[in-house]
Order: sequence, then C-alpha cells, then structure tokens
Amino acid sequence: MLYDKEVYHFLFLHFPIALFITGYIFHLLYNLSDKKEINNYITWTMGMGILWSIISIVTGYIAAFELEYIQSFSNIFDKKHSFIMILSTFFFIILFILRSKDFNNKILFFFHSIAVSLIIYGTHLGAKWAERI
Repeated sequence: MLYDKEVYHFLFLHFPIALFITGYIFHLLYNLSDKKEINNYITWTMGMGILWSIISIVTGYIAAFELEYIQSFSNIFDKKHSFIMILSTFFFIILFILRSKDFNNKILFFFHSIAVSLIIYGTHLGAKWAERI
C-alpha cells in the first residue's frame, strides 16, 4: 500500500477549514462593502467547504477505525472532535440553505461566526487527538 488510510484524512481536512474561513472573510467584506458580487464568493466557498467537509468526515472515520480509536460508526459521536466537526458541517449546511432564502444578513453573519468558531475549535481538538499539538 502506498499510503496508510489515515494519511488521506490529513490531506483532505485542510480544504474545508480554508474554505469556511475564507467564506467567513468574504462575508465580513460583504458586510463592510455591500458589493453584491462578493455574495457569490460566500456561496461558492461555503458550498465547496461543505463538500470537502463531508469527504473529510468520511476519511476521518476511516482513519479513526483503522487506528482503532473507535470500534464502530456509533463510537464516532463519543469523540468530542468528531461530534463538533459533524455538528459544524450540519450548521454550515443550514446556513447554506438559509442564504438562498434571502434570510436577514446580520443574523446569518452571527450564525456564520458561530459555525466558523466551532470548526476552528473542532480542528484544534482533532490536532490534539492526533497528537499534532
């Protein structure tokens, strides 16, 4: 085997983190400038972040199973890192849907702030779990 399965998770996990944080910065710029074209950047970065987040969750599950951190799929919710990352992904999916419904932008920005904070905290827990920090 060329790579251990755990390596794939470490390769994929950086994409959603970067996309979600970049989307948040675009949201901040949109609020400061009110340029309509920036709104498209928020949608695209959030949408791609959701896609890569799902891939990262799947590869994380495979890595956790291979490294025997978990024994079955139901154990994934016992780990704080896993729970927070799955929760933040659902949070971003809800935000993505609400953005398409012309929801109040200030409320969306507040929830976007919470979602980004969750993903940063979950990422920190994952780095501790993998003994990277």
